[in-house]
Amino acid sequence: MLNLLHVGKDRILDKLAQAKIAAGIMDRKVYNGPWEVQIDLTNTCNNDCIGCWCHSPLLGELAMSPEQKKKRLTFDTARQLIDDLHAMGTRYIYFTGGGEPFMHPNALEVIEYVKHKGMITDMSTNFTLINEEKARRLVKAGMDHMNISLWAGSGYSYAATHPNKEEKDFDRLIAMLRYLADQKRKLGRNRPQVHIYNVISTKNYMDFENMIEIAYIARVNGIDFTPTDVVPGKTDSLMLSREQADELRQKVEAVPSLMQKMEKKYHHKIDFRGRQHFIRRLSNLGVSHGEYDSNIIGTMPCYAGYTFLRILADGNVNSCLKSVRIPVGNINEKSIRDIWHGAKQEEFRKHTIDYDPKNPYFENIGNEHQKGNGCYLCCDNLGINMAVHGSMKNMGMLKKTAANIAKRL
Repeated sequence: MLNLLHVGKDRILDKLAQAKIAAGIMDRKVYNGPWEVQIDLTNTCNNDCIGCWCHSPLLGELAMSPEQKKKRLTFDTARQLIDDLHAMGTRYIYFTGGGEPFMHPNALEVIEYVKHKGMITDMSTNFTLINEEKARRLVKAGMDHMNISLWAGSGYSYAATHPNKEEKDFDRLIAMLRYLADQKRKLGRNRPQVHIYNVISTKNYMDFENMIEIAYIARVNGIDFTPTDVVPGKTDSLMLSREQADELRQKVEAVPSLMQKMEKKYHHKIDFRGRQHFIRRLSNLGVSHGEYDSNIIGTMPCYAGYTFLRILADGNVNSCLKSVRIPVGNINEKSIRDIWHGAKQEEFRKHTIDYDPKNPYFENIGNEHQKGNGCYLCCDNLGINMAVHGSMKNMGMLKKTAANIAKRL
C-alpha cells in the first residue's frame, strides 16, 4: 500500500511540473525547473565509437583532450545537484556523457539516489561494463529506462563501428541484455524498459535487418535509429549517400512486415520508436551533406529553454544538446537554480521560443567545427520539442485553467 501511495505521489508531481512548465511557456516566464536534465557523470569512455564526437579515432587532433577525458562530477556534487533539481521540480534525470556513465566509480549509487528521490531515471550506456550484480541492482533500484548504444546487428558491424572491440564483445553484450530481461521477469518487474539505440552510417546501414532481429533475440523493449551526425573534415566518410539513404529508407518503410515475422519467431514484441521521424530524416534532401532536420526546424518554436538542461562533466551547463559552445553557467561556480534563472539562460529562451532560423545566434549551435545554423544538422531535442508542441497546440480551456492554477502552487 505504501508503495502504491508513493507511485501516486510521483505521478501528481509529474503532472504538476508539466502544468507549471506549460504555464511558463504561455506566459514567457519560468515557474518550474526543467522537466528533463541530462547529466554527464564522466568524460572517460572504454569505447571508441567510430561516429563519436569525443572519442572517435577518425577525429585526430579534434578528439577530446586527455585533460578533458579526466573530467567527472564528484559523488557529492552529483548528489547536491540532484537535491537542487528535485527542489526545483525537475522530474526526469538522464545520465549520458562525453564518456560512458558506468566508468564513474559511483554511477550505481547516483542512480539509486535519484530513484530514492522519486524521480524518473533514464540513461545512455554502451552496456559493456554491466555484469550480473550490476544488472540485478539496476532492476532492484527501479531504473526506469536504458538506451543501449549498440550500432550493430552482428559481431561484424559491432567491430566495424567500435574499433577497439571484437565480435566476441558483441556476443557477451547481447547475453547480458538477455540476463537483464531474465532478472526483470524473475523479480516480477517491468523496469528498466530497454531500447537499443543504433547510429546509422556507411559502416553499418547494410546491417539493418540484423539490427531488428537482434532486438528480439536480446528481448529488449524497443529500438531507435538515427543517422550519424558528422564532424566536417573528419567523419564525413560515415555519412550516407543519397542512394544509400534511399535504400535504407525503403527497408525502414517495409519493416512492419519483418517485425511481424520476428514476433512470431521469437514470441516477443518490440517497439520501433520514432520510425516516421527516422524516415523523414532519411528522406530529407540535405541528407547527403549532413542536414537531417532542415525540413522541420523553424516550423515550430523550440521549447528547450523551458524544458531542458544538460550538465557536463566539467560542470558547464548547456541549454540544449547542441549548445556546447554557449554554456549558460557552471555548477562549480553557481547553483543550478541561479543558472536556470540567469541572464544567459533567459537569452536562450528568448531566441528559441520565437525561433528565427536566420538569426545568427543559431550559428553557435552545434560543435565548434560546424558552420551555419547547427539546429538544421541533427536536433537531438527535436523529439521532446515535437511532443511539447503537440501538447501546447491541443490545450483546451480546462488544461489552461489548470496550468494557471498550478503556477501559483
